[in-house]
Formats: sequence, structure tokens, C-alpha cells
Amino acid sequence: MRTQIAFLLFAAALVQSSEVLANPRCAAQLQAEQLRIERDFARDRPPKSDKVAFERWANNMHAALNAAGKQAEACERESTPPMSSERRKTLESCLAKNSAKTDEVLRKYSRPNPTREEQAQQRAELEELHQQRIACDLASRK
Repeated sequence: MRTQIAFLLFAAALVQSSEVLANPRCAAQLQAEQLRIERDFARDRPPKSDKVAFERWANNMHAALNAAGKQAEACERESTPPMSSERRKTLESCLAKNSAKTDEVLRKYSRPNPTREEQAQQRAELEELHQQRIACDLASRK
């Protein structure tokens, strides 16, 4: 049962990831490959009563879908133009500052047994830094 749930969640994530891909060709290839894998594996699906065979089948399907996702990511990387050196420097600078701030927050709250308030403050600060890191990445893509 746990394997089935994990498989369904993974399959749903792959379907959603195909929508995230910027290159329509890569997304179409991923979607076609997912459908092919699902069709092929649906034909050979063992009965649920044979737990060993069903788990092996689910793991193989999971591996095939994972490979399709990796191919789509590679397609996306290949179709994305390389970042200019100026934009790369800006991104690296922004990420370096963010990493330094993250290290500072982790040092600040590194004492054993922090209070709930300290834990909440640390989470809030780390969440803010995470949002800033995402902003660095998004700004570098413009």
C-alpha cells in the first residue's frame, strides 16, 4: 500500500513537472513518454495479491518514469541558452551573500535546546532567506 501511494505521488509530480517545463517540445516529449510507460506497464500489471511481484512492478515503473523525467530535464537544459558571464556573476554574488546570511542564522541559533520562540524565529529567518534565494534565481533569468 505504501508503495502504491508513493508511486501515485511520484506520477502526479512528474505530470505536474511536465507543465513546469519552459520548452513545449520537452514537455510534449515527457508527456508522450509518460503515457507510453503507463500504457506498457498497465498491460503487465500483476495482481495486488502477489505483493512481491506488484512491488517489483511498481518499482520498475517508478524507475522508468524517473528516467523519463531526467530526459526531460536534460532536454530543458540543452534548449536553454547559456547564461551570460555578467548574469552569472550577479547570481553567484547574490547566492554567496545569501549563503553567508544563512550560515550566520544557523550559528546564531546553534545552542543546544533552543526555546520555542528561538526555533520559531530561526524558521522565520531561514524561510525569508529561502525566499531571497529564489528571488536571486528568478532575477538571474530575466
